[in-house]
Amino acid sequence: MKVVLCMNENELKKLVLVFAKYNIKIKHSDLMITQINEQPATLDAGTYMPDQMVELICKFMKTQIIKDIWNL
Repeated sequence: MKVVLCMNENELKKLVLVFAKYNIKIKHSDLMITQINEQPATLDAGTYMPDQMVELICKFMKTQIIKDIWNL
């Protein structure tokens, strides 16, 4: 049997602190991420492992950066 360790609220709070070091602001309500750098988001951190959540947030930021470049 394979055990998958999804994030808990304490891990999400740590993740928020780490991303803040890189000037990425994450707002959440319990395990639901509601904003990333003031952009609306709906991500249930409880369904991801911590490394998967980091990758997903980075992809979100990549998409926002590309969008901003094309809107210049």
